[in-house]
Amino acid sequence: MDKKKTAWLIFLATTVLFLAGLHNLEFTKIDCRFALFVQEFDNHKLGPFPYLFGKPYCDYPSLHSYLMHMCVMLFKSLNMFTLSLPSALSAGGVMAFTYLIGAKVSNKLGLLGAILLAATFEFLCIARAPSPDMIVALVTIVSFYLMYSSEIEGKFGKLTFLPFLLIFGFAMRGPIGLVIPVGVICAFFLAARRWKMMILSGLMCALMLALCMLLYVSWIYEFGGKELLNQFKEAQVASRMTSGKPIWFYFTNALGSYSLSYPLALFVLGTYGWIKRKSFFEKVKFDTYGGLLQLLAAWFLVVVIGMSIPGTKHLRYIVGVIPATALIAAYLFVNPDKFKLFRVIRDVFIQICRFAPFILTGLLWIAALVIHMIGLDLKLPVFLPSMVFMVLGIAMIAGPRKIKSLDKVLFVAALTTAGFLVVKVMVVEPIEQYLESSRAFVAKIETLRKGNDKVCFFELGPDGEELKYLVNIPESKHFMPVYANLGKPEKLLTLPKDMIIIAKESKVDKLPSSVRFNLEQVAAGKLGHKECLAFKLIDPARKTQEKTKK
Repeated sequence: MDKKKTAWLIFLATTVLFLAGLHNLEFTKIDCRFALFVQEFDNHKLGPFPYLFGKPYCDYPSLHSYLMHMCVMLFKSLNMFTLSLPSALSAGGVMAFTYLIGAKVSNKLGLLGAILLAATFEFLCIARAPSPDMIVALVTIVSFYLMYSSEIEGKFGKLTFLPFLLIFGFAMRGPIGLVIPVGVICAFFLAARRWKMMILSGLMCALMLALCMLLYVSWIYEFGGKELLNQFKEAQVASRMTSGKPIWFYFTNALGSYSLSYPLALFVLGTYGWIKRKSFFEKVKFDTYGGLLQLLAAWFLVVVIGMSIPGTKHLRYIVGVIPATALIAAYLFVNPDKFKLFRVIRDVFIQICRFAPFILTGLLWIAALVIHMIGLDLKLPVFLPSMVFMVLGIAMIAGPRKIKSLDKVLFVAALTTAGFLVVKVMVVEPIEQYLESSRAFVAKIETLRKGNDKVCFFELGPDGEELKYLVNIPESKHFMPVYANLGKPEKLLTLPKDMIIIAKESKVDKLPSSVRFNLEQVAAGKLGHKECLAFKLIDPARKTQEKTKK
C-alpha cells in the first residue's frame, strides 16, 4: 500500500479509537477546567484568553478553547467527546507522522513506531482528554518531518512552513507551545551538522518567541491590568523557575507512565551508546537507521533535558517527545545492527505477549469477584473485555511459535496493542471514573443548596475541587465560590447561616473547637478522590434551645 494511504488509514483508525466511549465519561481532574472554559464562552466577548469565574485565565491562550467550543456547537452537546475531539485528531496526526518518519527508512520501522506509540499509556490518556499539549506534540512532529524530509529529498522549500507552525503552537499553548518545537528544530540542525542553519534558526526562533511574548503580555495587561500581569509573572515565570519537582523527574516518573516506549527507548539508546560509543555520532546518511537514530536521540534529549530545568513539571508537558521514543524503541524489534541482546529480549517480549491476554482475563475475573465481595459500587465490564482478550490470545497462540520474520513481530505487536487499548478503555477508565467521580456528592449538596446561593470551600481550591463541583451542576446555577483556610478559620463563623461549607475531611479535625462547635454536618462524599464533609452553621436560636433542653 502507498505510504500516504497507510498514513491516512492510521490517522482515521486511531482517531476513532481515541474517541471511542468518551461521550459517557464524567469530567474529572483538569478536564473540569476546560469544560468551564467552554461554558463561559457565551457570557464574554471574544478575546485572547479563556475565562474562569468571569476573569481572563491567562495560563492558556484561547485558541484551543475556541476549537473545543466549535466542537460543542457542532454536536450541540458539552461532553468529553466534544471537548477531546481536537486532542484526538491531533493524536491521530501524531500517529500518522510517526509512521511517515519511520517509513523514510523502513516501512516496518514506521509501523512498529506507530504501534508502540499507541501502546504508550500516558500518550493514550492525553489523546482521550482535552489537552493543548497534544496539539503541541503535533506541531513538534510536523516540524521534525518537514526538516527530515527536506534533508533527505534536498528540497528545502518546505521549511518556509516552520514559522507558521511555531506561531500556531504558541497560539495553542503559550510559551511551551513554541519552546518545545524550537528546541527540536535547533537540535535537528545540530545533529545534522548544519551549524549556520542552527545558529540562524536559533536567532530567528528567539526573536519570534520574544515578539510572541511581548504581544501576549500586552494582551494580559489590556484585559486584566497590572494585577493580572503580576499574577501571570508569578504563576508562569517566577514559580516555574523555583524549586519544584526534582530535576530527574522526567527520567524516572516517565518510565512507568510513558511505558512501553519510554523505558524501551532509554534501553535502546543506552545499548547503542555503549556498543557504538566510538562511532555513534559519526556522520552518516540520514535516510539510514543510524542517521535517523542520531536525529531521534537529539529530539529526545533536548526536550527531556530542557523541560527538566524549570521547577514546575508535569508529564503532559513532554508528550511531544513520545513519538521519538516510540521510533527509538522500535529499533529493539527491527534490530538493524543484528545485536544478539536485542534479539533475545525481543523473543522473550513476544512470548510474554502471547500469553498476556489469558493472564489479563484471569486477573479481570478475580478483580470483579473481589469488587463484588467487598460491596463496591463499581460496574466493571467483564464479559466483553474477556471475549476480546480470548480472541486476541487465540490469534497469537495460533500464529507461528518461532519468530522468523519481522512480519510476525508486527502481527503480535499489533494484537498486543489492541489488547492494551481494550484494557485502557474498558477496565482502567471505569475504575478511574469510580475513584474520581464527584456527581453523587454534588447531587446531595444541590438538594440542600437554595437557589444560586454560594458555597464555601474550606482548604479546597482555588482552581481545584470547586471546578469539579461547578462542572456537575447546570450553568444557570453557577456561583462565585467562597474560600476559607486554616490560616483564618474564624471566617467560617462570619458566613451567612444558610451557606454550605465543604471541607476536606482530613482538615476538619484541625479546626479550633470554638469553630467546630458551631458547625453541623449535613452530608459526606467525594470531590474527585478527596473525601469531603459538608456543613452548615448552627442557628444560634436552635443552639440555645438545645442547651435549655439539656
